[in-house]
Amino acid sequence: MTVNDRGRSENAASDAGGNIPRGPILLADLTSDATAALRDQVELVLIPIGAHEQHGPALPVSTDTLSVQVLCSLVGTLMRPRVAVAPAIPWGSSWAHLDRPGTISLRSETLISLVVDIVDSLSRNGFRKFMLVNGHGGNNAALRIASEHCRALENAPIVVPVYSYSLVSVAGSELLGSTAPGHGGGDEASLILSIRPDLVQRNALQNPVANEKLVVMAQILGAVNGTLPTAQSSYSAVGTTGDASGASAEAGKAILAQVTNQLRAIIEQLLETDIP
Repeated sequence: MTVNDRGRSENAASDAGGNIPRGPILLADLTSDATAALRDQVELVLIPIGAHEQHGPALPVSTDTLSVQVLCSLVGTLMRPRVAVAPAIPWGSSWAHLDRPGTISLRSETLISLVVDIVDSLSRNGFRKFMLVNGHGGNNAALRIASEHCRALENAPIVVPVYSYSLVSVAGSELLGSTAPGHGGGDEASLILSIRPDLVQRNALQNPVANEKLVVMAQILGAVNGTLPTAQSSYSAVGTTGDASGASAEAGKAILAQVTNQLRAIIEQLLETDIP
């Protein structure tokens, strides 16, 4: 049983039997009547957003989606019933990975429209605040625009995009060293080892030889909120960055725990803030 399956079974059992809730409120598992009954309690809906893209020879193409789903499930459990979790969007803007098999990429305008339509639908159901919990950096620009478009909807819902991987990379650097974080690096590999170890090709976890000048240039631009549009395979022959050779399930659990607490604190602050 996966983490998400376990959350679903606990969620269903606690709602049906009236026991102390142990799992998150997953909107996909509720009936229409149950959704209506809960909407006055739910103050925020988390929308996990990942990607379906190559993560090198060791990790599955669902890496970003799996990570953000589990993160939202953990936060939703801790903050139940104030927080509910919507179904994850498993695709993102992944054009930089299209030169490698397995990648599915949405155009930015498609992702924007998808998010706006989801928020519009749920806001019509009575939900007022949303957090886009994004696990893939390529989605950031589109999600900022989507959040602004949502404020122009008839019900003017509040939509806040959060780049959860920024928290993951910091935690990964603290736990595994500064060379570990990256696309398919030690931080992401550790997360998947802790979530779905059966999907990891352990013998392929490595420290890739990277195009250092390109990496440095991307870091310089990123520090000033810029970007360097180029194929991910330009950074290394295997399409990954970051040293994954020291990845472990134990580190993944620690990263998840730290990021879960950080995201929970952000949400609590958001819910206490009066936003016009």
